[in-house]
Amino acid sequence: MKNVGQELNTINFGTNSLSLRMLGVTASVGVAAKHTMWKICLSVVILGAAVNCMAIDTGQSRAASEYSTWITAMKSAERGPFSRIRWFCNDGQILPPASYACKTFGGGAQHGEWSERTRILRAAGYEIANFYADLEIDAFVNNVATTDRFAQMLIEQFLVRIDDGWIVRRARFYRGAFQEEGERRGARKLLFKLAENRDWLTYRYLLLRSAAQLLAHGSDTVSIKDIRQLSASLAERDHAFVALRNKIHGSLELADATGINAYSQTLSESELKADYERLAMLIEHVFSTDITTKLHSLAATAAGSGDIAAMANAASDALAQNDEARVRFGLLARLLADLRLRLTVPNGPRQRLALIDTSLMTETELFTTATVLKTKLSGFTRAEHLAILNDSLLALFGVGLLTRRQLSAAGSELELLLLPGVIDAQTYKHQLDYLALAPHWATQALRRFFGAGMEKLSSIEPRADLYIQDHLRGSPMFFFASLIDRMTRDANSLAGVSNEFFGQNVGAGLRSLNPGLARGILRIALAGNIADLDPDGIYLLSETVSELPPVAGILTAGEGNPLSHVQLLARNLGIPNVGVDQSLLEQLKAHSGETIILAVSPAGSVRINIDDASVAETSSETSGSIHQRALIKVDLVKLDLKERQFLTLSELRASDSGRIVGPKAAKLGELKHHYPAAVAEGLAIPFAIFKDLLDQPMAETGTTVFEWMQHGYRELETLPLGSAERRAATESFRASLQHTIRNADPGDDFRAQLRAKLVEVFGIDGTFGVFVRSDTNVEDLPGFTGAGLNLTVANVVGIDNIFEAISRVWASPFSARSFAWRQTLMDKPEHVYPAVLLMLSVDADKSGVLVTQDIDSGDRSWISVAVNEGVGGAVDGQSAESIRVNTVTGKVRLMAQSTASIRRKINLTGGVQKLPVSSSDQILDDDEIAQLITFAKELPQRFPAIVDALGYAMPVDIEFGFLDGDLRLFQIRPFLDSDEARGNELLRELDAPLAAHAGATVALDEIP
Repeated sequence: MKNVGQELNTINFGTNSLSLRMLGVTASVGVAAKHTMWKICLSVVILGAAVNCMAIDTGQSRAASEYSTWITAMKSAERGPFSRIRWFCNDGQILPPASYACKTFGGGAQHGEWSERTRILRAAGYEIANFYADLEIDAFVNNVATTDRFAQMLIEQFLVRIDDGWIVRRARFYRGAFQEEGERRGARKLLFKLAENRDWLTYRYLLLRSAAQLLAHGSDTVSIKDIRQLSASLAERDHAFVALRNKIHGSLELADATGINAYSQTLSESELKADYERLAMLIEHVFSTDITTKLHSLAATAAGSGDIAAMANAASDALAQNDEARVRFGLLARLLADLRLRLTVPNGPRQRLALIDTSLMTETELFTTATVLKTKLSGFTRAEHLAILNDSLLALFGVGLLTRRQLSAAGSELELLLLPGVIDAQTYKHQLDYLALAPHWATQALRRFFGAGMEKLSSIEPRADLYIQDHLRGSPMFFFASLIDRMTRDANSLAGVSNEFFGQNVGAGLRSLNPGLARGILRIALAGNIADLDPDGIYLLSETVSELPPVAGILTAGEGNPLSHVQLLARNLGIPNVGVDQSLLEQLKAHSGETIILAVSPAGSVRINIDDASVAETSSETSGSIHQRALIKVDLVKLDLKERQFLTLSELRASDSGRIVGPKAAKLGELKHHYPAAVAEGLAIPFAIFKDLLDQPMAETGTTVFEWMQHGYRELETLPLGSAERRAATESFRASLQHTIRNADPGDDFRAQLRAKLVEVFGIDGTFGVFVRSDTNVEDLPGFTGAGLNLTVANVVGIDNIFEAISRVWASPFSARSFAWRQTLMDKPEHVYPAVLLMLSVDADKSGVLVTQDIDSGDRSWISVAVNEGVGGAVDGQSAESIRVNTVTGKVRLMAQSTASIRRKINLTGGVQKLPVSSSDQILDDDEIAQLITFAKELPQRFPAIVDALGYAMPVDIEFGFLDGDLRLFQIRPFLDSDEARGNELLRELDAPLAAHAGATVALDEIP
């Protein structure tokens, strides 16, 4: 049998090294005459531009399903993604295979040439079949699109590992397609280049570390991920191995190597047998790894670089003297954190990469130590569990799954549990629920860098969706998730509550986002295709996306942010929403197509179970049939359809809401009266102008548009509710109505008068931009928010363009999505009147949403804030910085960091441009938070109360921004919960045990 060093080289040629060969730097048309054109094409592809080189079909007209069949064909093709072998010389020559063909042309590399299909896929944005040996590293690293492209390249290597070589399954044996030494050298050069950049050592540390783990670069370390991925690949090829694969993935131990060797002896297929022997060797290697040797090597490499050598030697000595799993786990966790904290100390990339390689080996050692420690947890007290939890947080920081800010926030919450004195069960649960955010934080950290790449590649290879899940399960998060789940179940038991997942009691894997009760068919929509969702379905989504149509219930693998428009709307309508940890996704997917019950109590208890007739009747009265309840009652007495004057915000007050304009303009007018510097200038077009459009003749009917509309609604009401006939008739009617309004002409007089008013209020045509916002009479009502349903056209420049945008906004309440959410909730659906608010564009540095209470507890001494860099990200559902702020003490509680990759900036010529976000861990600074506190305290005294149907003052949500450090205000509306969800008998029963256990205390010195 080969020794471990020899075997690792073989492993890397079959898996890791392929990752080095696939960056897509060289491809040839096979004839020297076409070389110049190809090099031009190549340089443009590297720089991320979309071109049609050599008349190659870019594939934009081809469906992803066709591309997927190409990928399948490549897996079984002898040459995979390549057509032939060529030499690619440094001076640009492309030559047939021959010994030292490029010797007189400045050197070069020999490898496979992309096939036509591969070039089409790459031109369509699929980063497959990459090479590293002759990568133009400077051009690649300096490209602003590098992060997303690099993520795809790394995900490809994951696919190669878990899918028996993926598209190079047979091509890896195609002689000359890859040159091992050149690929390793190219990857090492790339990693060195990245390690020169401080941004990659800090903000992009997780991506850099992942690259070092996936790309063979001369210092290869067997990781737990290698074992997980090879065992997964074997299980796909050999179903009889599934049970042992599950054992390896769940509780790996050294004895598994013996079991694998015994199993392999029963096989006759030589290829499978060799892979099983290799898997056994990997397991034996990780359990025999001597981390102390690696640390001594690091000490020598980093000599003279700060205290790195002293730290490495001290860690080595401590580990050599301690064999006990609990002690070693703490030492290794702190070592991971220390290695990350010192990454910027050395001046050279070689020493920096040595730190990362040591970190990778330390992670493997920590994982194997954790498997031993896990078997001993039943003998530890709660206080000891908390100490292990603290060490686990350090490890998560060390491997890049937590930021320094998140580590500090979690550590502060953990310290509260260790203060002297008696801890009550509610506090114990509250703090552990907070610490249970860490798996979500880690998922979002990976999604920040790999989300776009996963989404792209999963359209042609579904296994790409498994990358984040696999990364987490091969990291310290695997142990942390198990530990926090164990502790959360203990806390839930002491508090008298539980979370149930298909009959299983779970702790930290389910996170309540919105209360509610729903019954529906579980469907999976992780790929982001939300156009045809069933309104009675319960959907698993990658995140709560901004354009979500009506659904019965929501399960999210990544929650976006809790104050986005769609989240506020779902909360208002009692649509339950639950964040689901990556560890539960596969079990959840197994129930796809089944009817389930989703129950989320106001206090946060969650039940996800197969449909039970005992709760079917209760559930049918809530989310599953919200469309049968009239929540929107139009006040026709207040409505004034005679006022046709254009009104500035300074001329409007809150009392005008629902009378001549909608709540946006009216309440912004009120805000401008009290905060004139914070509210930009605006101009409102009242309801009456829209009513004039409805009073125009309807083509081929002999009636007005309004009369035709009234008749249409009455006809629809005669059709059976929920029937296919009614759905088809409704869509036909809606589409005709939207088309009619979109193309209605308000007249020359309207345009002339508005043009003059725009110049008067905003200035010369072309010198200003406005946000053109719908502002209807059926939003921000006591029972219905309508957040985000209608159109806002961002930063419209040019008066003629503003006219066009106004027509689009008038028609937007009748779009398919808006109509579906709103119309069946109305008692008088024909009386929807959109005013239009034209608001001067503000190029905010950051923008977000503030709610004047803790959205989880309802405590009004706290405010809830979600914010992103740039314009409008938080309300549109970007993953936002989410914090709670105590307005009395000023304490800030971090709930989530923003992981959005882009920010929106106002374009002077119109629209918005998307730019990369900064590398800051924190969006709001202390002064800006202080301004929000002051504003939230002053608002009740300065702004007329927004009341509910019974006249009680309600919490409000405010859209805000900061420009050059100054607060700007863009909207204010009521913050609405669902009375039905909070009053539902079944949901109240889930929370009943909380009161019975209110006085319970927790003994930290006891074993849970």
